[in-house]
Amino acid sequence: MKRIIVSIQKKMGKFYIPFVLALFSLILFFIIFDSVKPKSLDLRLYQVADETVRANATIEDKEKTKENQKAASESVQPVYQLNSNLVNTQLSKLEILFATIEDIRTQYQDKTKKIEETTENRESAIDTLNKEKTVAFREKMKSSTDQANDFSNDLPDWAIVQLLNMESATLKSVKENTWKIVKEKMSKAIRDTDLTEVKQEAKDKLEYSNLTGNNLRTASLIVENSIVENEILNEKATEEQKQMAVERVQPAMILQGQVLVQEGHIVDSNAMNQIELLGLLDKTASYRPIYALILVLITQMLILYYLEMNKKNRLIERGQHITLYIFVIVFGVIVMKGLQLIQSSGANFLAMLYPAALIPLLVTVFVSRRFGIIANGFLAAFSIFIFIGEAGTSFSLVVTLFYLLSGMMGTMLSRARINRQLWPTFIWITIFNSLFVIAFVLYLNMQPLSRDGLLILLYGVLSGLASYILAIVLNPYIEVLFEDNAVLTLTELANPNQPLLKELLIKAAGTYHHSLMVANLSANAVEEIGGDSMFARVACYYHDVGKIKHPFFFVENLPPGMENPHNILKPEESKEIIFNHVTEGVKMLEEAKLPKGIVDICAQHHGTTLMKFFYVKAKEANPDVLESDFRYPGPKPQTKEAAVINIADSCEAAIRAMSQPTTEKIATFVHELINGRIIDGQFDECAITLKELHQVELSICEGLNGTFHSRIEYPTLKKNNATNEGKS
Repeated sequence: MKRIIVSIQKKMGKFYIPFVLALFSLILFFIIFDSVKPKSLDLRLYQVADETVRANATIEDKEKTKENQKAASESVQPVYQLNSNLVNTQLSKLEILFATIEDIRTQYQDKTKKIEETTENRESAIDTLNKEKTVAFREKMKSSTDQANDFSNDLPDWAIVQLLNMESATLKSVKENTWKIVKEKMSKAIRDTDLTEVKQEAKDKLEYSNLTGNNLRTASLIVENSIVENEILNEKATEEQKQMAVERVQPAMILQGQVLVQEGHIVDSNAMNQIELLGLLDKTASYRPIYALILVLITQMLILYYLEMNKKNRLIERGQHITLYIFVIVFGVIVMKGLQLIQSSGANFLAMLYPAALIPLLVTVFVSRRFGIIANGFLAAFSIFIFIGEAGTSFSLVVTLFYLLSGMMGTMLSRARINRQLWPTFIWITIFNSLFVIAFVLYLNMQPLSRDGLLILLYGVLSGLASYILAIVLNPYIEVLFEDNAVLTLTELANPNQPLLKELLIKAAGTYHHSLMVANLSANAVEEIGGDSMFARVACYYHDVGKIKHPFFFVENLPPGMENPHNILKPEESKEIIFNHVTEGVKMLEEAKLPKGIVDICAQHHGTTLMKFFYVKAKEANPDVLESDFRYPGPKPQTKEAAVINIADSCEAAIRAMSQPTTEKIATFVHELINGRIIDGQFDECAITLKELHQVELSICEGLNGTFHSRIEYPTLKKNNATNEGKS
């Protein structure tokens, strides 16, 4: 896969990245388009809705607002104002009434007594006298207040006559009872609607007095005329209250995401009005979500292009970064869209199952943390469009925040193989993920132990676990597609049945064994300094395959008793043969299409070191020989792994040739070799530090001591002794 991508990149050159970014944006657009495309509904009034309809925007329902304002105005109770002084006014009228009655009674007392003593035409005289007293009463009342006069005018003549002719005790009783009842009733609020009832209560109360007949009737008439409404409607205040009630009415808003009609429910007039108001029945629906999606995709494309073009990496490497980003983002969006389709069919809250941390984690590990952050942000943005049906709801907000925070946890890991950071990965994307979900359940005001609460918690926890498991499972396969040192690739190359290794074993068994020894030493040392030990091991298997061309010119492959062919060659000829094992090895590895990293190790494992043995021989023969002619072509080690292999290769070969190697000899040799390489500048082009070189030194010494330790020489028995012992 990587070779195909590299081949396409080489053919397209600088146009590769813009092309794949544009293609990538189109692919994402078509995946998400179904969620944002304009949709017109086929709904009819008072029919069953075949889908749940949500508001696609937030607008005001002005007609509903007016209805609410009218209802609020009509619900305002009329404002009444209590006239607390009216009780005194009415009692004052009674005072004037009874005072005037007393005056008229006193004024006509003698005349009344005289007529009562007369026997002739008595009834006619009394009638005339009553009329005269009544006229006098009314004339006297005219001189009082207007209110008292009006009050007295409401009393008929017969009631005035009844009052004027009562016995003093009876008149006193009428006055006291009417006064008491009027004061009691008028001290309380009396509205127009309650006036008749209050008057009747007052007259009923008179029934319990000592008054009877016309006296009771007169008293009732006085009470009825005295009791009036004292709580008057304040039209201005009432209107002000109505206006305030109207102003307090909030606009009737249709909120984006609000359910207008539920699937399976009848479409009523209110729902239909809201649907029409939002234009959901129009054939020309809003295209704004599509424009927004296009703008987001263009922004992503520009950011990625700008980010890559400002890197110092080779164009090929930049293209690989973009390609990997595209692959995983498309995968993530497809999974997200799949969950949305399932959720829309009735599987509530399924969006929380999306492994939000997976894609940012993979991008961070295989490309860079900056790319991981960008991937996380745009995936959260794409979720807004994919789950647009939930727009405006609290759950929509939770989904976006969950994807954003969970994905951010995926960017917290270091750029190392996931299998080397399993526990940190588990903590970041599973433990913290679960805490986020609990917080969101509480935010949605759900009971954590309710059905919906438990469902969201379950999905959220499974999301973290899915991210963790998928990251581990997918990691080696993504490595195979985009990395030279993929675990699966290295595992396959480490198989002894690989053609080059089989040929090396057959034609140069000593070199094969040497390669295994160097692999062990290098892998252990690289592990100590945090490098890729498996890559170092496999690279060592192939670092000397060039010796296959001339195996017997390398001492480890000489059969016992065979003379070293270099003895009959000039130093310059021997040098070329030795040099060729590097160049021939690179050529063979490239022809076999092995990963570039392994080819680089083959080219760099000797660096530009001096072939001292043949240089000294040539110098003895010709003092004018240049040292540069006897140095390996290089390049120098470019990575820590290459530096370690450079050291381990020389140490293993030298210690193998050493007679009776001891711990001290091995330690001295390794130390001097490393110091010599440092002085020679062999590690100037790689990032290995002096501290790491010291760790490498200790590790290689330990490995060499375990392999080339001194052995005890067991004594041999003489033949005669052995024979005698056998007989005994």
